Amino acid sequence: MSKNLPKKNTANVLWHTKRLSVVMLLFMMMLSSVVAMAQVNVTGQVIGSDGEPIPGVNIREKGTNNGATTDLDGQYRLNVKDGSSILVFTFIGFTTVEETVGNRSTINITLREDLELLEEVVVVGYGTQRKSDLTGSISSVKAEEITRIPTPSVEQALQGRVSGVNVTANSGAPGAGSTVRIRGIGTLNNANPLFVVDGMLLDDINFINPNDVESVEVLKDASATAIYGSRGANGVIIVTTKSGRAGQDNIITFDSYYGVQSLAKKIDLVNANQFATLYNELQQNVGQPPLYDPNQFGEGTDWQDEIFQTAPISSYNIGARGGSDKMTYNLNFNYFSQEGIVKESQFDRFTLRLNNSYKMSENVTFGHNMSLIYTTRQDAPGVISNAYQAYPTISPRNPDGSYSDTSPVGNPLASFEYNSNNENLGYRAVGNAYMDIKLLKNFSFRSSFGLDFSNGQSRNFTPVYFVSPLQQNLNNSLNVSSFRTINVLWENTLTYDKEWGDHRLNVLAGITTQDFYTENIGGSRLNLPSNDPALWYLSAGDAATQTNFNGAGDWSMISYLARANYTFKDKYLLTATLRADGSSRFGRENRYGYFPSIAAGWRLIEEGFLQQSNFLSDLKIRSSYGVIGNDRIGNYPAIPVVSGNQNAIFGVDEDLIFGATIIGLANPQIRWEETEQFDVGLEFGMFDNRLTGEVDYYYRKTNDILIGVPIPAYVGSANNPTVNAASVENSGVDLTLNWRDRKGDLDYSFGVVASTVSNNVLSLGGGNEQLLGGAAGINGFLVGRTVVGQSIGYFYGYQIDGIFQNQQEINDASIPKRGGEVPGDFRYRDVNGDGVINDQDRTKIGSPIPDFIFGFNFSFAYKGFDLSADFNGTLGNEIYNAKKQTRFNTYNFESSYLDRWTGEGTSNTEPRVTNGGHNYLVSERFIEDGSYLRLRNIQLGYTLPISTLEKIKVDKLRVYVSGTNVFTISEYSGYTPEIGGGNVLGNAIDSGIYPIARTFTLGVTANF
Repeated sequence: MSKNLPKKNTANVLWHTKRLSVVMLLFMMMLSSVVAMAQVNVTGQVIGSDGEPIPGVNIREKGTNNGATTDLDGQYRLNVKDGSSILVFTFIGFTTVEETVGNRSTINITLREDLELLEEVVVVGYGTQRKSDLTGSISSVKAEEITRIPTPSVEQALQGRVSGVNVTANSGAPGAGSTVRIRGIGTLNNANPLFVVDGMLLDDINFINPNDVESVEVLKDASATAIYGSRGANGVIIVTTKSGRAGQDNIITFDSYYGVQSLAKKIDLVNANQFATLYNELQQNVGQPPLYDPNQFGEGTDWQDEIFQTAPISSYNIGARGGSDKMTYNLNFNYFSQEGIVKESQFDRFTLRLNNSYKMSENVTFGHNMSLIYTTRQDAPGVISNAYQAYPTISPRNPDGSYSDTSPVGNPLASFEYNSNNENLGYRAVGNAYMDIKLLKNFSFRSSFGLDFSNGQSRNFTPVYFVSPLQQNLNNSLNVSSFRTINVLWENTLTYDKEWGDHRLNVLAGITTQDFYTENIGGSRLNLPSNDPALWYLSAGDAATQTNFNGAGDWSMISYLARANYTFKDKYLLTATLRADGSSRFGRENRYGYFPSIAAGWRLIEEGFLQQSNFLSDLKIRSSYGVIGNDRIGNYPAIPVVSGNQNAIFGVDEDLIFGATIIGLANPQIRWEETEQFDVGLEFGMFDNRLTGEVDYYYRKTNDILIGVPIPAYVGSANNPTVNAASVENSGVDLTLNWRDRKGDLDYSFGVVASTVSNNVLSLGGGNEQLLGGAAGINGFLVGRTVVGQSIGYFYGYQIDGIFQNQQEINDASIPKRGGEVPGDFRYRDVNGDGVINDQDRTKIGSPIPDFIFGFNFSFAYKGFDLSADFNGTLGNEIYNAKKQTRFNTYNFESSYLDRWTGEGTSNTEPRVTNGGHNYLVSERFIEDGSYLRLRNIQLGYTLPISTLEKIKVDKLRVYVSGTNVFTISEYSGYTPEIGGGNVLGNAIDSGIYPIARTFTLGVTANF
């Protein structure tokens, strides 16, 4: 058709086309101007959950190629189309966040670590491993969960956070430690776990500043712990402290809190009027006339109010960390101070930590992790039991201001003045230095030298005083003692690490040696010339009154270890471990023990039939079996030990002859305790890993437990020889569930941990029918018993079958009796049916071991505000109330005595009022339910927005209020149902524990 057009028309078409092109170009320019005018300029900062800026975050306008990247300060700037634009923030290792611009020009974002990637690498023995590759049962607790609890103890911060782990405070005293049990009690000896801090093997972690902790890993099954051989039989707790990162800008951190502590619960004791009534009844019950006129008393003195106080607690922490491609550093200083809720008790700790690494060359790195600790502690005198027993009818002071005579116990206020002149100082250096060398292509060698050096000193001065014939001191006295321990560890490991195709292989081999030495020395003198502390030295006392002591002990170990981890196609997993330990605690023939383990895992989520699952995001099954040893007994059971100071008086002149003798028979044939452990576990993730969980069933059996066996007295040995004789099993289920999600500006999470444990003694052997422990009461009754077929240290006593209501019941020959009972006394159950009540009728009346241990927590974060809470508790355990049983004299009474028997039909549970005797035998009377639920911690915080922080030149500022041990739901009548202790044969016996405090704190965290 164009061929038939006239030329003029063709020219017109070209002209119109050009004009149209110009118009369209002008229109596009105008449109682009309008669009440019409509664009929104958005700025902001991206930070992590720790408040630190994240450089390199990608920000993209959704559906376009328009984007930007954050700078070193996490800042970004981006022009977007309009308010309907959606910004997408992405960074490796963090969850993706989408934000609609709306009418905002500043959008600050906090990126949360992706759960799967966050847990991708965990700390294991002698290295790290991908979470997905793990075949062992390992639980991890992060730094923010550790520092949430205002406590000097990392162990206490683990309460209710890890399944299979039961943490019990030994005392509420300032600086007191805790008892940790992992998957039950597997030995009759020391059942504490092994602690590993930055590779250093230790027996405790009381020295650690919680602010220094990066993470805590709890190794529970044989696959995880076998690499530590004999040291891992009771589980392993690995603590990794913070360090700088290469390329990280210098960061200054400041953390501080101040709080007040108070008594969470008082024991319900009778008042003065009620005491007078009960005392008169007691007098009448023993044939004596009444002593008091109850009408002359009112409430009287509450001695608990006299000894307890509201006390401060505080912590100040400042640190600096950073790094370059040649060096990383972390320097941290902490001062922690805690005054006790019992007067005259105090604990202070100064901690300096320096973790540095230096890249000497491309293949050689040198580093060190070092902590220096200085502590001071003042212990309160033993006033808790006195306050429990003192008469409420007596005032603390006489009218002239002097201390009153509170017999039959000492005046607690006088004890504060005269028995609190004690000072305990401690110095400790813990750490290691290491060298990492890359060899060839896939090999790396690490040599580490660790040291744990402790030195402690104590000084206790008692002046001359007189309060009463019961409470007096005729000569002033000074006791001084000191100790030191040196723990040296040298480890050398070679690692081969390679990936090819569908295969991944990691092989570790090494040799380690450890030496431990301890020594103590001390003395005392009387009659110092003055009470002046400047003269509190032994040389100032009377030399004729001097006594002294000195002792030492040592042991050593050499170990060889090997481990191989193999992964095929990211779904078939295999781990094999072998460790050989040689301990000086055993004879030459049995010095070495060999501890293997094997484990396998299958990541089902990688199988094709689950790849398209709509709700499953992770699924793995794993199983392990292994043998682990234990040598936590005395240092010299295999060789005879001579003890000095075995002195006697001989001759006409009655001269003191100094002597020495072998006090225990040696057994060179003893060998290692061995713990077999089987574990099968399921790990799963659902709904894009918003819901994650782990379930484990475990069975552990300890054979050849080392115990002392009885021998005839004529042998002449003071101590029973140690033999391999007992066997114990533990089994149970561990459960961990976590839900994490984000809805708009709301981040929230829920977590649950729960564990069951069944403990059973399979054999004792060696002539032992039973093992007794746990003294209680003024007569030292042993209330803990261990026999075959029962749990370790169960409570052993009489079952109660009511109360004799009248003389006719006592005269009834068909009712079994001990003899000497009167109306109002207990009837005990004839367990063996022989018609007589005697020791053969004592039976199981409770157990200190919980059937169920649990904890749960939740957290919410919304636009700078955050709220979190942690709960923990136990079910199925009992407590022995030994303080109620102690009646050497007439003491004050718990309010339960008000329900006493006063005549026929008045009570069938609380007997008549007496002191000691028939009604104070070890029985169900003193057994109480130890189950509890506690709000361990609740915290509310606010993080200031970036716009405000820029004005004050601060990178992060968070303030918070926190409550710890806010409330406890429990039926136990004592101060706390949390009764700790390291003796497995006699546990949860309350003889007057220092109460655990309720604490409220105000804190601040800042980064610069």
